[in-house]
Amino acid sequence: MSQFEVIKDIGETLKSLLEESFKAAGFTTVNISTDKPKKDNIKNLPTVNCYMYHLGFDQRYRERTQTLVSSYAKDGRVVEYYRDAPILMLAHYIISVWGNSPAEENLLTGLAVKTFLENPILTGEALRGESFFPDDKLNMYPNLQSDYNDVLSFWRSMNEELRPAVYYYVRFRIESDRRSPEVKRVTGKDLAVAGRR
Repeated sequence: MSQFEVIKDIGETLKSLLEESFKAAGFTTVNISTDKPKKDNIKNLPTVNCYMYHLGFDQRYRERTQTLVSSYAKDGRVVEYYRDAPILMLAHYIISVWGNSPAEENLLTGLAVKTFLENPILTGEALRGESFFPDDKLNMYPNLQSDYNDVLSFWRSMNEELRPAVYYYVRFRIESDRRSPEVKRVTGKDLAVAGRR
């Protein structure tokens, strides 16, 4: 497993979720894109764009100590070792819709929001890629701090016309592959008491 690929796999997971949701709702001609949302990158209309515009460290993250990990060796015995603490991060996404009319864009934006509302936690087969651990959960959060000024700034930075957009973020972690040598536990001690002469 290449766990550092998790950032790429999150994008593929969200793209797949939107594709499945739109097809299930009968919108089979809607394209889902994760490319930079610029007119030059929008090849077909309508397109729903799910673009990661920012990566940051989770502000709640404090722990930097190693953790004790237990796993099984191929021969079935329990192996214990220390591993570096994971880095907790946030991937920020902007969802925008490029349609043939404002009415179509509004309709498709509503379905995108409904999709994330109904799928706030993605697990198991919904996670795409090889970077996820079997018990991983991917949480989608609406970014309640974003406002009109953020939208205005984003589209100006893209040198594009202003268009409605909604913001989300995903919490995730990147695990270290670095580990200590195997920890040898003391499972028992033999004590002998010598008598006095």
